[in-house]
Amino acid sequence: MRIVAASLLLVAAVTAQSAADTPESGAQLCLSCHDFGADSPIHAVQAGSHGTSEDPAEMIDRKGCQDCHGNSADHTRAPTQVSPAVSFGPRWTATTAAQDSQCLACHEEEQAAHWQDALHMLNNLSCVTCHDIHSEQDTVLFPEEQAQVCTRCHKAQKKGMHGLGELVHTNPPCTTCHNPHDHEAAENEMLANGSAGCRSCHDLEQMDQDPDLGKRAKRSHKRMSKPDYTCLECHQDIAHAPADAVTAMVPTATSNRQVTLFYPGMADSDWLLQGHPGSQPLRQGRNCQQCHRGEEESMGQAQAAGLVQPARDITVAFSRMDDMLRITLSWQGPPDDASIALMWGDGRSEEFRRGGCFAACHSDMPGMSRDNGAQTEKYLPASRLQQGQLGQPALVKSPQELAQLMAAGEFVELWRVQLGAGKLEVARVLDRVAWEESNLIQINKSYKDGSWTVELNTPLNNTESLKPFDSDGKYTFGIALNGPGNKGGKHWVSLPLTLSFAGDETDFKVEQ
Repeated sequence: MRIVAASLLLVAAVTAQSAADTPESGAQLCLSCHDFGADSPIHAVQAGSHGTSEDPAEMIDRKGCQDCHGNSADHTRAPTQVSPAVSFGPRWTATTAAQDSQCLACHEEEQAAHWQDALHMLNNLSCVTCHDIHSEQDTVLFPEEQAQVCTRCHKAQKKGMHGLGELVHTNPPCTTCHNPHDHEAAENEMLANGSAGCRSCHDLEQMDQDPDLGKRAKRSHKRMSKPDYTCLECHQDIAHAPADAVTAMVPTATSNRQVTLFYPGMADSDWLLQGHPGSQPLRQGRNCQQCHRGEEESMGQAQAAGLVQPARDITVAFSRMDDMLRITLSWQGPPDDASIALMWGDGRSEEFRRGGCFAACHSDMPGMSRDNGAQTEKYLPASRLQQGQLGQPALVKSPQELAQLMAAGEFVELWRVQLGAGKLEVARVLDRVAWEESNLIQINKSYKDGSWTVELNTPLNNTESLKPFDSDGKYTFGIALNGPGNKGGKHWVSLPLTLSFAGDETDFKVEQ
């Protein structure tokens, strides 16, 4: 019987392998699980240029679904447990390099010839960050819709050319001036197409007749007939907002700045990693700040829906006093604000580095979307063998495995100040919130004329600290503020923020 069973398994494996070796049968094998009807994403792929064709000449060296997903025989044998060889989400996500290699296998000699040098690639974006072949049309390839994709990150351009929002629908496609697959500036594209983006609205012949233009300007416009001249020779920083008028994509460190805390609503790490439009970039290593820096108040307004104050501003300052790190928090608020909390990571928890406080917030916690009454505390996903889902209970790792994670420093530290009592509580967060006694942090708090000030002093290089601070470290932290009537997940929270003593591409640095 064992021999027969083994033989059947072998036949099944060989059948799956051989079925995946031809484009038509390989696609059919995938459709045996992924066929959700004519409107499903896989049918959209099959209908496009990435699908299979009845023309044998077009299908030379093509393998159907395997062209993008690789040889996924293991996935066909255990589809709910093993990812395809190369996955593009939503459940599994391969690295950007693995994803790009599949696309470049066909496209490297075309538009993506210089992708390895492109700023998008160097900033850890992959081809599928912008392109979606699992749809009837790849939005970024359609001129009238392209800006919807580009402005997810390039937010200054949401108002269109020259900031004229009312004319944004008439704007030329972004790629008229910019090459997203290269590292070159806009001038190169404009040299190649004769400043077509500008000339889609500005008629040089009409401008030559404009009585308000001086002779020098008219001479310059006539020079536009030369192949080595662009509008940018004279008109810099006018197409979009000036560089210093929008939030920078890379932070500039300061020791003192205002931070906007926003109402997060039901946003938890489970949704962020699965249902959120940015879940794939988040799984690949980027953090919330890279897309949402400067959008805190608008996100709060969207989540609060007019029921709760959407955002609150808080001033955060870091300074060094001999061998002590001083953290000062100040904000306007009512005298019955309940508590303010800081959650710290030192880079050893990758989940916290990417998601900040959201990494410890989950759908099965009290008041969240899958609250089942179990009173689940905050925890990091690294502590779970399996996240809880419908028909699938949450499984916590064994005590031995948790002890190994704790010893490796893959936990985060939580400080919570009870404002009424002036009491500081400290906890480790891994599989739960484990409160501990700590006398290492000194606290001073005051309330005057509608303004709170909380000062925290912690020793540097102290091995008794859960997460000791040192001058060479780089830290991720989040801030949460609880008002008098919005405890738990209904507080205001920051995006993940970063701190270092040298200010090396972090939001904050320590004033020496």
